[in-house]
Amino acid sequence: MNKKLSVLIVDDDTNIGDSLYDILEVKGYDVRFASNGNEALSIIKERRYDVVLLDIRMPDMNGVETFRYIKELSPLTSVVMITAYADDELVSQAREEGSLQILSKPLDIDKILGFLKKYELLKTIFMVDDDIAFCNSLKNAIELHGHNVTVVHNAEEAIESFSIQQYGIILLDIKLNGMNGLEVANAIKEKGYKCAIVLMSAYKKEFQSLIDKTMLTSEFIEKPFAIDDILQLLNEVSRERLKETLA
Repeated sequence: MNKKLSVLIVDDDTNIGDSLYDILEVKGYDVRFASNGNEALSIIKERRYDVVLLDIRMPDMNGVETFRYIKELSPLTSVVMITAYADDELVSQAREEGSLQILSKPLDIDKILGFLKKYELLKTIFMVDDDIAFCNSLKNAIELHGHNVTVVHNAEEAIESFSIQQYGIILLDIKLNGMNGLEVANAIKEKGYKCAIVLMSAYKKEFQSLIDKTMLTSEFIEKPFAIDDILQLLNEVSRERLKETLA
């Protein structure tokens, strides 16, 4: 499943909004523009957007107020605030509310494009698990939320596949035939790939020492887990990587 990254631009300055819209559309993104907070919320009620680029200072409903409603309507949407007023009290409020980052106007277009490219990469999930039924079920559930998932069922195929294509996040079962997840992770890292790694296992006690050894560089989720839990974890992992891109 390949889906265009969807971006909603919200700014009462139509010159900035139209210009950014044109650039992102040319780059192949699924873009829409709203000139105020109420219009943005009406759009988000119709469908979920991956990213919202949201101006902080707008009439009637400011960006922080709009952001609060967006979190309720679409909690997995990444919101980047933009402003021409670096010392504005609203900037502090936006940080407290959990804005992914706050960018200053005039906008650095290259930084925004780099952020969106990184976001696209983090939407690609590479799942390594020898439980075929589990993989099929999890793949279908995750893809419903806009991710693109590739699945392999053994360590050797995982290492070979990663040499052909890069992925943003690896979902990696610790217990694999002939090789544990840490060995796969190390083999991939030795090739120079800096992807995020989420280890999975239904045998937490059995592999506790291995989990402790890898937690400095990887996340862990215990099987069985709810879909909402893995989606939340993927979102948290992505947020940390995206913040680095926008810093």
